Amino acid sequence: MSKNLSDNFNELSEITKKYIQARIDLVKLSFLEKATHVTAYLIDSLVLILLIALIILFALAAFVAWYGQTYHDYLTGLLIAIGILVVITVLFLLFKKRIVTSAVLRGYSSMLFDEEEKKKEEL
Repeated sequence: MSKNLSDNFNELSEITKKYIQARIDLVKLSFLEKATHVTAYLIDSLVLILLIALIILFALAAFVAWYGQTYHDYLTGLLIAIGILVVITVLFLLFKKRIVTSAVLRGYSSMLFDEEEKKKEEL
């Protein structure tokens, strides 16, 4: 009887070790998934910001060229373009907390807490 109990205890010990290892692997995979989502979000955001900046700069350069050819005054066109950039910068500085913080918080929270929200929706 003690041999049978000893065998059962050894088997339970092995199963417990396998279960703990499976849980550790699950946590690692979950972390990897979330890290991948965060990294992809950062790269997507960076590329989007760079593309928007390029579009704005090329649009302003086109405006300067048009203004210079139309009114034969490139300096005034350049000053207007710089003024537009200053206005955009000031608006961004005034509203950066609303724009950036809320967007980043929404993005990260949707990536990091999506499992908890899905569980709540199922209930």
